Amino acid sequence: MFVIKSFATPLVWILVLSFAGLVLLRFSRRKTAPKVGWVLVLLATLLLLILSFPPFANALTYSVESRVPMPDADVLSTLDVIVVLGGGGFPSGGFRTEAELSGRSYPRLYHGVRLFQQGHADVIAFCGGEIREGKEREAEIMKAMAVQMGVPAEKILTETTSATTQQNASGLAELLPAAPNRRIGIVTSATHALRSVRTFAAHFPDDTVVPVPVHYQYDPDPWHAKNLRPTVDAFVQSTGALHEWIGLLWYRVRY
Repeated sequence: MFVIKSFATPLVWILVLSFAGLVLLRFSRRKTAPKVGWVLVLLATLLLLILSFPPFANALTYSVESRVPMPDADVLSTLDVIVVLGGGGFPSGGFRTEAELSGRSYPRLYHGVRLFQQGHADVIAFCGGEIREGKEREAEIMKAMAVQMGVPAEKILTETTSATTQQNASGLAELLPAAPNRRIGIVTSATHALRSVRTFAAHFPDDTVVPVPVHYQYDPDPWHAKNLRPTVDAFVQSTGALHEWIGLLWYRVRY
């Protein structure tokens, strides 16, 4: 799984193309090798440039986020269970005196807790295992923050062993008592919503799984001056969108 996820990352594609091109330019004795080497290096450079161009990253993001619209308020008010999926974090140690959630996890936590406090759900569940081996568990960090935000501890369920979306769903299915005609809201980043809802629907076939996408990154007006140059943020955004498309394909084949 680690190898597959590594090669599903655009940065790895760029490095592999660049390395292969440089090897051909330097070591190969075939007459056509230099031409092929330059082509590979050029492809790597163009790929890096395109993925770092904000309007392109924005279009990739739209292609994922637009597939799962936010439900109406009337639908959200009928949820029986709210599930907040972890998005990563930083363990304690070094300059950090306590573990912290990542930039993707905070919006999920905030919107999940707010939805729980405004609605009529009986349970809010947090999913996420160890941030790093031997370190804090993300679900427990979210639980502690939710309690500080006013959520009763007895209303919180934590799934603390998962590291993937598939494990989020299977782990929670083992912990959440069965109940008829349940409506389960899945709170996660908008780019991740489609894959997470499909995965949870497969593990909770007798329930209605409702997507609750948050942390939108799509910009409806990307063509302003500062977005007409390559940026690291755009590359990260492109990487996230491509990761979801590859993840959707992999989950369809694997599960």
